[in-house]
Amino acid sequence: MELAVRTVGGIESCFVSLPLPLIQTLQSTSSGLLPPVLALELRSSNNDVWVVAWSGSASTSSSIEVARQFAECISLPDHTAVQVRAIANLPKATLVTIEPHTEDDWEVLELNAEHAEAAILKQVLD
Repeated sequence: MELAVRTVGGIESCFVSLPLPLIQTLQSTSSGLLPPVLALELRSSNNDVWVVAWSGSASTSSSIEVARQFAECISLPDHTAVQVRAIANLPKATLVTIEPHTEDDWEVLELNAEHAEAAILKQVLD
């Protein structure tokens, strides 16, 4: 299924929101209940690949909605047309490493280490 990616502001998570028709397709092709977090591969026509996660939220449009900041971090351009594929049997992450990009990023992270840790854990544990 080919869909467009739409970057949106005001979202503070790394999870994507999917349009209802795609959610219905995922539910109908699932052999049971969908997992609480589903990994998806997004592939563009020139074979750029992004792996994202969906935790059940529906988009407000017919596009896959991605937080603008997250899309920038993974170099996923707005309005990119992608093929979507669910990824099964991913291994569980045992380590997450965050590496700030600039010296200013390091300073911000050092000043807000507890807040950053809480925000990351909230996304993983919710």
